[in-house]
Amino acid sequence: MAGIGVIVNPRAAGNRARPGLAARLASVVGADGEVLETADLQALDAALARLKDRGIDALAVCGGDGTLCHTISRAVAVWGGEGLPPLVALRGGTINNVARSIGGPARPEAMLGKVLSAHRAGRPFAMAERPLLRVNGAIHGSIVGAGLITHFLEAYYEGPNPGPASAALLLLRCGLSWIVGGPTIRRIVPTVAGRAECDGEELPFDRFTLVLASSVRHIGLGVQPFYLSGLKKGCFHLLAGRPTAGQLLRRLPRFRRGFPAGLDTLYDNLARRVRVEFAEPQSFTVDGELFPASRVLEVEAGPTVRFVRG
Repeated sequence: MAGIGVIVNPRAAGNRARPGLAARLASVVGADGEVLETADLQALDAALARLKDRGIDALAVCGGDGTLCHTISRAVAVWGGEGLPPLVALRGGTINNVARSIGGPARPEAMLGKVLSAHRAGRPFAMAERPLLRVNGAIHGSIVGAGLITHFLEAYYEGPNPGPASAALLLLRCGLSWIVGGPTIRRIVPTVAGRAECDGEELPFDRFTLVLASSVRHIGLGVQPFYLSGLKKGCFHLLAGRPTAGQLLRRLPRFRRGFPAGLDTLYDNLARRVRVEFAEPQSFTVDGELFPASRVLEVEAGPTVRFVRG
């Protein structure tokens, strides 16, 4: 057995708070794999090529959802969509929704140790399959968004201590700003001109406040607006349209329970492929990672990857 390959993003927020983490992970792995720190995307490409040549049995990623997004996207290019080794999500970032949904110990050393125990004992890994989305032909992740979600993340990352409490506080600030007509809600929920086509049919909107596509149910903070995710293979849940801030805030209880929004201003259905053309370039997010502005956002069903359960 070739062992476990471990990618550590030293720039991830959680990892920065744990000095010496890479060395501790290396001591957990011992001779049964390899731990590689990747400070930039060039180093990540080199590390993935090295681990592929080694023929690893599983690929562990220590960072947040953004680190996972970049690692999986580049790993698909290295291994191919159907040839990826099983993945292990180690919590090391600002947003760790993927790792939380897969389950397992919160400490990266503990999760990795659990995986190594099974590996050394020759026990098969317990797996969780996760369908991915392919974004603009090359980026892979589970939740893709433009509009209010990117502006919310921009404000969230500007805070001094990003985390679940900060996100909940920002959501509360948005609600209060909406009540008084303040600048925060206007910044986070702007309306953008554009057009969208879903599976060959044009959506009936020429302006958007929200574009969200997901292959999973949860978006974090206990909110699960993607109640259709996972119901049909090769499809994802698409929410796109021009709902107002008030409409969305009033429906938060429905989103938390996984109920439809019931808005005429929102396309809410399954999709295989969507293309949005904005009048002006817009930034977009994949799994919490912000990407440079683009006039076009294309999302389609991608490959399915396997995560090792904790």
